Amino acid sequence: MFTRTGYEYRAPESWALTASPPPVAVVLAAAGLGVLLGAILAVTVTSRTLTRPTSPRLLIGVGSASTGLTFAVLAIRFEGVDLLAFCCLAAAGAVLSTIDVIERRLPSIIVLPTYVTLVALLTVSALANNDFADLLRALCASALIFGAYLVIALVSRRGLGAGDVKLGGLLGLAMGWQSWETVLGGTLLGWTAAAATTLVIRCARRGPPDSIPMGPFLLFGSLLGITLH
Repeated sequence: MFTRTGYEYRAPESWALTASPPPVAVVLAAAGLGVLLGAILAVTVTSRTLTRPTSPRLLIGVGSASTGLTFAVLAIRFEGVDLLAFCCLAAAGAVLSTIDVIERRLPSIIVLPTYVTLVALLTVSALANNDFADLLRALCASALIFGAYLVIALVSRRGLGAGDVKLGGLLGLAMGWQSWETVLGGTLLGWTAAAATTLVIRCARRGPPDSIPMGPFLLFGSLLGITLH
């Protein structure tokens, strides 16, 4: 509120900060939890899901680092049930990305339970705020992305696989919870990153690259879009 001679008026709401930054301790705690959870998941889920031998140290290092970093970024942006929901997505995403890079697949045994968990947590958040508009948009975005990716998978020879289609619906659910702009932006970011990587590999090898894992790029674009919203 500003005062002028003889009267008062309020500054536009867009001028004010909507939330204060979280305490450093909260961010560090989230990062530590992510490191610990990433290491546990690498040992208990990732290593057991892989069909080819892979260094346990590599799995633990990649899983703990990626999950810890993502948890810290999410803790800066979110709080409460929303933070828990997106952290669950990030933890599952770290496992899925590792498996996809190594074996070019996204196991349903990980994707489908993450669907259930994310829907449940977002429903709790909607009930807590007595506002189901975000949840409805999230479900619509999930169906839209799933349908679009399914069409791409059916019409393209070396395009998306079934795992990518299911992951697309999951990411559409998370991005849709934020806004339609997040759905568009996060999806474009993921596909742009994949296209740029393909171009770099093509130039380095001077020929068409082998199929690249789309899962990590889709997850990267979605989480980046969510945190930047």
